[in-house]
Amino acid sequence: MGSKSRYTGDWSAMDCRCDILDKRKSIYNYVLMMFDRTNQMFEYKGLPDTIPAHMLELYLQINGHIGWLEWNGKLYALPGGWGGAPDPYYRPTIYIVANPALGGSHDCKIVNHLPPFDESVWSTKPDCVLMRNDTNMRGLFYLFSRYATELSENDISIRSAQINSRQQSIIAASTDREIASARAYIKALEDGKLEAVMDQAMATKGIRATNVSVQSANVIIQLIELQQYLKASWYNEIGLNANFNMKREYLSEEELMAQTDTLIPLIDDMLRCRKEAIEVVNSTFGTSISVDKNSAWENKQKELETEQEYKEAQVESTKPEGGAKEQEEKDE
Repeated sequence: MGSKSRYTGDWSAMDCRCDILDKRKSIYNYVLMMFDRTNQMFEYKGLPDTIPAHMLELYLQINGHIGWLEWNGKLYALPGGWGGAPDPYYRPTIYIVANPALGGSHDCKIVNHLPPFDESVWSTKPDCVLMRNDTNMRGLFYLFSRYATELSENDISIRSAQINSRQQSIIAASTDREIASARAYIKALEDGKLEAVMDQAMATKGIRATNVSVQSANVIIQLIELQQYLKASWYNEIGLNANFNMKREYLSEEELMAQTDTLIPLIDDMLRCRKEAIEVVNSTFGTSISVDKNSAWENKQKELETEQEYKEAQVESTKPEGGAKEQEEKDE
């Protein structure tokens, strides 16, 4: 970013223009915005000073995995790759970290995987705990980049529709005289004057106008709805409810509950992966670290639990009193 992008106390020196047509920059900014939203998804307690929580989550969500290891007597959680002979389930057994700030590369054995068939080399390596972002270690980058690309493309379409909407009608003329008359008419409208086209012949034959304002308005509405739908879909992907009904009609309680049921699985999977790894970290390195859902995600979990309790209570209240006893008496 150039110097004009930094605020120095003078807003007039800031370049506040947004180049929507620059797809690469637009997608990049959308992806950063999305990771800003999810970086605080989980709350850690008991982390050592060598592990900033926001960097731990950023590496984990982007790469899909990180390794917890001791380096020069201090605990770190760092991104890396894997190697070594696979374990019986063909999972990696060695985690490799290259970090110039810590003095080079480091490879260690993944203690939360089984040993490989040949343990001779593996057993001599220092310990490392592999933490997954999700079960398949996909991370969130691909998901975010897909939505960011679609949102960026739609931004360009909205911008084009906005510019086209300024033209309420398309005026066509054949001769220089007709063109001059049409320009004078448009200029008069800009100046707030009501003027007539020069002569009747041009008004009826030469100059032709096609109304496009209704079409432009409809396109803008559709594109705004698509933008809202894409953002709502992304929020649902990360476990937050953002209803946007493309049907433009009332949603039943059953439809809303069905939508709510799709919010939690990914976040629950991500939390489970973190908790399982933290348990091994604590037992391996003697720490007392904990992790749980944070802020909006924890509130959403409580809302779902409250809704479930309410539904169960409603089902119980609809049961006839003494129904089972009356049935027994009839059977006798």
